[in-house]
Amino acid sequence: MEFRNFIENASLNECVVAGVRLQDGVVLAKNRDRGYKANVEIIHELINGTEVMYWHDIDTDWCEGMNEYGLGMVSSSLMVNQDEKEGLRVINGKKVPDDKHKKIVTNEGNKIRQALSHVNLKDMVHSIVNGKNKKGKNVGLRGQTLVSDGVNLYALEITKDSKVVKRVSDDDSVTVRTNHGIYDKEAGYNKGRKKESSHSRMNLAQKNLVDVNLPSDVLDILKKKYVSDPFLNPYRTKSPWLMHTTGQILLDLKNLRVMVRMDKDEGVFRGIVNNLPIGYNSKIRVVVEH
Repeated sequence: MEFRNFIENASLNECVVAGVRLQDGVVLAKNRDRGYKANVEIIHELINGTEVMYWHDIDTDWCEGMNEYGLGMVSSSLMVNQDEKEGLRVINGKKVPDDKHKKIVTNEGNKIRQALSHVNLKDMVHSIVNGKNKKGKNVGLRGQTLVSDGVNLYALEITKDSKVVKRVSDDDSVTVRTNHGIYDKEAGYNKGRKKESSHSRMNLAQKNLVDVNLPSDVLDILKKKYVSDPFLNPYRTKSPWLMHTTGQILLDLKNLRVMVRMDKDEGVFRGIVNNLPIGYNSKIRVVVEH
């Protein structure tokens, strides 16, 4: 299957995302950085008749995961200023009584869930590229998104000014994206310390994931400390801009397995929500490590 690469005029989630080719196929992984202590759950359900499993941010409705056909996706934000403001809104929202706390919900979660319901990679990619906003416009899922069926890997970069879909060569063993534009140089963190952090996190992850052999090793590599400045490591701690790693997810697409690790200080795992029909024989497994 081949998509034509394209850039066209068009019109969250600040993290490290990686696609790694192993002997048993492509795995997708992510360090998720937020500006608040993240409350995360795993949801297992059918969407349009397709079994999906995804981790879900209870406060913002963000999600990402995989489906029964071995299609998965992980994303990282290029709307970084919005990400930082979102963290402050969540924190401030938790200062009011529970009955007055309003969730911060965008349409991004809906775009992701719809993409996960597709049965082939081509349709999933088109769903991400053409996802509608609340006004019905085809703005797509903005940010850096890696999508795979366990064999083919695509890197998508969608900003307010451009859309790029690129098939990653089978010879590229590791593909990493963070929070700066690769094609749209003005997108995301493009100056100062934040640009330095985004480039450092991408380069360190890219370099150190090359020799990985097992899916579980991917998350270990993404959690290691490589430089003394915690803001420059793929797994961020003590960030001066609030952003810190709240947890990790790995999608083992060939073996239909989801692995989740929450940060012991910055993330809280709230459990697994099983919305599958009674008697349904699920195909996807989840492993939650504490």
